[in-house]
Amino acid sequence: MKISLIIISTILVLSVVVPFLLFVYNGTKNTSNIKKQANELTKSNGITYAIKEIWRKNFIGISSDNALLTYIKFSDAEPGVITEINLKDIKQCNIIKNHNNANKNIALKSLALEFVYKSNIKPTLTIPFFEIDEDLSEDFELQRVEKWHTLIKNALTVQPNLKLAS
Repeated sequence: MKISLIIISTILVLSVVVPFLLFVYNGTKNTSNIKKQANELTKSNGITYAIKEIWRKNFIGISSDNALLTYIKFSDAEPGVITEINLKDIKQCNIIKNHNNANKNIALKSLALEFVYKSNIKPTLTIPFFEIDEDLSEDFELQRVEKWHTLIKNALTVQPNLKLAS
């Protein structure tokens, strides 16, 4: 009687603990793979980043001289789509929030940074931080986008607007 109770208790505890441990292990494995891929891609660029951040399958970093912003979107099919933005060409940076107002519940639908170039020839560029279709839950993306918005605005104001005299 005691042996069967011990066996059933052990099986019950293992059926709860093992899936949890597998879930945690799989999550840390995916995060470490994304960090490794981001480090490889950024080392190949030869840029040193003052501030960089990795979340889910995204990387964003600003160079130490505040001249270049790098955004990498990783996916399972491709190694990583790199977007490099020269901040000297940017006039302003805006936060774009889209809300879903269904049934009096206001939910965040998408969140992005929009870059407006000084030249009218180049179209505006958006960097997505959150999409409800890709990510089912928000994980501090609003704080993240506000942080990067202030960092980019500070980088834009630091850059001198010097015109060379002829």
